[in-house]
Amino acid sequence: FVKIPIADTRIHFTEEAIRFGGQATEITGEHIEELLENVRAHDIDGHSEVVSVYPVSFLVDGLHEVNDPKEMMAEESLAVKAGIVTANRTLLINIVKCVEAAGLTILDVYSDAVNYQHVLTDAEIELGAVVIDIGLDLTQFAYYERGALKYANSVGLAGRDITLDLVDEFNTSYDEADQAKEQYGHAFFDLASDDEKVTLQKNDSGQPEELSSKDLADVIELVIEDALMSVFEDLAANGINNVQGGFVLTGGTANIRGIKELMQDLVAEKVRVHIPNQMGARKPEFSSAISVLSSGIMF
Repeated sequence: FVKIPIADTRIHFTEEAIRFGGQATEITGEHIEELLENVRAHDIDGHSEVVSVYPVSFLVDGLHEVNDPKEMMAEESLAVKAGIVTANRTLLINIVKCVEAAGLTILDVYSDAVNYQHVLTDAEIELGAVVIDIGLDLTQFAYYERGALKYANSVGLAGRDITLDLVDEFNTSYDEADQAKEQYGHAFFDLASDDEKVTLQKNDSGQPEELSSKDLADVIELVIEDALMSVFEDLAANGINNVQGGFVLTGGTANIRGIKELMQDLVAEKVRVHIPNQMGARKPEFSSAISVLSSGIMF
């Protein structure tokens, strides 16, 4: 299963219907598959390829809007409002070529935006929740409401930027800064300790420097806060101001202590850090990979 980053995809919404001509019909999975296949066949611009098609809601006989119409009776029509996730065709072809060159057979391709549904609870998806996946090079986020993906985007500020800022601030190597971030870093300056010490080797001196967790937090908090504020601004610019289901943080950078407390200081809604519960993968950096597998299993 191949996953495509949100940064390289777009989401479009469309509608499609099948007609029953007045004949009473019990809706089956085959009807739903036919609808979604018809959606997949919609004309997309020549530079894009459909990655995922997913239902937002169904309308039975123009009367009943439901999430799952299976086993309902219809006489006139079954319609779907669906989301189409597209990716740049050249990019997708080259990713496929890379995977096949590695000797692997691709079963399906998914967008991270669609995969994040597996990070949320049913209640969060229904009420309206945002997943924020802070990785190494990218912070991706997706908003779900009433059971379906409504919006997704990304910002180019993430874990690597924290490490690079530590390198600049303390004049040390990338590896030293990265290790200090992971072992002693704290995302919320107010809660970081002055007593917890780490020694960093300087680039231009044989004399190492002793720093506290609070010194590191002074740098780390700024980068993470900038990334989160960029997410909030983008959500607000797209009309997403009321996130009743809360915010769910995940991704490798969500390992940094204090990230939940920092987030909670910025928003009034509930905040949690998602950690997968699969044995051997109980770290937030595995959320994205496990979500891809979950999409494959569901398919």
